[in-house]
Amino acid sequence: MSKPRLTALPAVLFLVGLGLSLHYGHAWWRLPVYSEAEISQSVELNLALDLQRERREQPPSDTELAEQRKRLRSEVLRLLADEKKRKQSGLTAGLLMLILSLSNFVWLSRARSN
Repeated sequence: MSKPRLTALPAVLFLVGLGLSLHYGHAWWRLPVYSEAEISQSVELNLALDLQRERREQPPSDTELAEQRKRLRSEVLRLLADEKKRKQSGLTAGLLMLILSLSNFVWLSRARSN
């Protein structure tokens, strides 16, 4: 009884890896680069929304506003970094699948020649 050949596996791995690489590579390439002014504007808009939701009787003090701005800024920067990291992880997974499939193709071609 002969061993089963898994010749379709590297082809599927190659196609999936190529699809992931193209998709996430394009998404990473299309990520906008935000300026400092745009990030500050986002922080101020989020701060205004937070203050509107709280509906305090007294306006917050300057130190509380500074703390909220700092917290919101770190949150905005973290969200932007997470989005970039997610795209890079998908691209890395696709490229690894491509490398594995190509190495499997080479291994199968050498096994056939022997």
